[in-house]
Amino acid sequence: MNRVTAEPAKPTLPILLLTTLAMLAAAIGAVLPRIAGEDVRTSVTERANQLARAGHTEEAVRLLQTTLAARPTDLDARLALANIYARNSKADKAEQEFREALRLHPGSSSAEMALGAFYAGAGSLGTAEQVLDDAVRRHPKLTETRAQLALVLARERKYAEAEADIRLVPPPADPNARVRYFRLAASIHSGLGDSHAAARAMEEALHVMPADEELQLVASVAEAEAGEWQACIRNVAPLFARHPAPSSGLILLRAQLASHGDFISTLQSLRALNLPEDQTLELRIRSAEILASADKHGEAVEELQEALKIAGGRDQTLLYNLAVEQYGSGQFDKALATLASLRAQEDSAEIEDLAGDIEEQRGDPSAAIHRHQNAIALAPGEERYRLSLGAELLQYGNYEPAASVFQQAAELFPKSARIYVGLGMAYYFMDKYDDSVAAFLRADKLDGGPGRATSYLGATQVDNPAGPIPAAVDAVCGRADSHPTESATATWCGALLFRKAYLADDQSAAPDIIRRLHIATRLAPGDPVANCSLAHALEWTEQLLEARHWLEICVRLRPDSAEDHYRLSHVYQRLGLAQAAAEQADLTIKANAEQDQHKALAKKFADEILDQSKANTEHK
Repeated sequence: MNRVTAEPAKPTLPILLLTTLAMLAAAIGAVLPRIAGEDVRTSVTERANQLARAGHTEEAVRLLQTTLAARPTDLDARLALANIYARNSKADKAEQEFREALRLHPGSSSAEMALGAFYAGAGSLGTAEQVLDDAVRRHPKLTETRAQLALVLARERKYAEAEADIRLVPPPADPNARVRYFRLAASIHSGLGDSHAAARAMEEALHVMPADEELQLVASVAEAEAGEWQACIRNVAPLFARHPAPSSGLILLRAQLASHGDFISTLQSLRALNLPEDQTLELRIRSAEILASADKHGEAVEELQEALKIAGGRDQTLLYNLAVEQYGSGQFDKALATLASLRAQEDSAEIEDLAGDIEEQRGDPSAAIHRHQNAIALAPGEERYRLSLGAELLQYGNYEPAASVFQQAAELFPKSARIYVGLGMAYYFMDKYDDSVAAFLRADKLDGGPGRATSYLGATQVDNPAGPIPAAVDAVCGRADSHPTESATATWCGALLFRKAYLADDQSAAPDIIRRLHIATRLAPGDPVANCSLAHALEWTEQLLEARHWLEICVRLRPDSAEDHYRLSHVYQRLGLAQAAAEQADLTIKANAEQDQHKALAKKFADEILDQSKANTEHK
């Protein structure tokens, strides 16, 4: 049974977004009030600002208060006083002065921007948005206000509104402001889920300051999220070479693995970093996660073993993840030994479930079943362990016990489509065809659309020796007719109708069947069921030239099918292509003609469905 390995602990889009927004908020929050308040016309305001910057806050406040007593409408002095209060955590006094400035100068964009920046810096984003939105309506051509509003909207995660505002702001010419602009744009695009646009925006920022190492790092993160691996490597590899650090090294490792490049030297450099013990531990764990996600399980084992040494050898999470990676790398005996040391501390359903999967790979079905039973006993209220046991029983042909497991699970988890798929398969293997169809249809209803249930229902009914049950054909074709763009239902409807007509030798149904299957191949050109079913229908109706075309596609998509090679050999022979017919006859013999269809379906269930239930809970 396949198991899902850990996702890498990587800088993700939300982290990129939030980090950038926090930095921009600090930068813009500090700059905008100063822009508003330091366009000085009086030496008094400038002296006050100098005093405040030198740490003489009380003297600066007294000077500004004296000035305002004489000139209450002095906007620069009032905004400077408000800024000093804000910087010294006197929020109430700051707000009072900002509000007074706006009352005395209701049309002042400087006062509005300063008040908006104050509220944004204080975390009152809704109030900041209201102030800045009013300012934008009064000064629609003032791009600084719109840019500040876009930042506030982005911090509120109102990304679509933020994007609409930032689109109306041209990139500034000043290098620092231009970098902030593109970083804000990147954050907004990230929030909207457009990783490619975010990467382009960060590349624009980097173009302004190509030597800025922080921009190089953030740009490489954005490129990694967009899957633009070569661009990511171009930015992060020189940075890591100049200043080897975990942040840049892990991004480089991830990019090299994703692009199937040589990652060993990067991994060795990361291992050689001289870091404090706690940072080394974190680095080993994150490296292991990235390696595991790229199916480099052997290397992940090495990282986790080193992490365990640092952690003292008894960390339960590390031990469990080590066992998972040993299992993934085929080190089954070592994985069981790791689980034994973990079980000695405290047993759990997770441990027993993983041990069951390992025993299965070692070829010990009774031990595997026993382990999965232990998992259920330890966590009777969790669905996935019952799925594990049921799937295990199906794979070993223990159909009645499997049906019993799924029946009990259905009572506990009546809304689980996975459980009913397993039950449908168990019933089918027991030749309870009506019960099987009912279970699959129940799963399909719970799924709410074409999914795993449709495929399993189709696969079992196509192979039904007595022909597909009418209720199955009606359900699948009814959905295909009402949802004409769904490839899965279109494919299985055509395949079931062909099987039904073929067994009844009803060629009058052939035109509609072939039409449906042509549609299915257009909707899913790489689907072997659609292509092979169409090929079989064309051969059945003696359309040999077309049958040859689709059968040749079929055997490329399904090379291990003896039936498909046999049919193609027959067509070649009918067309007078003796050598090609002989080659296909040889392939027919070599194909796995004796494959156990029940076992293949059971394995498909374990691989495709069971692992989905484990994916979100595999690692702590």
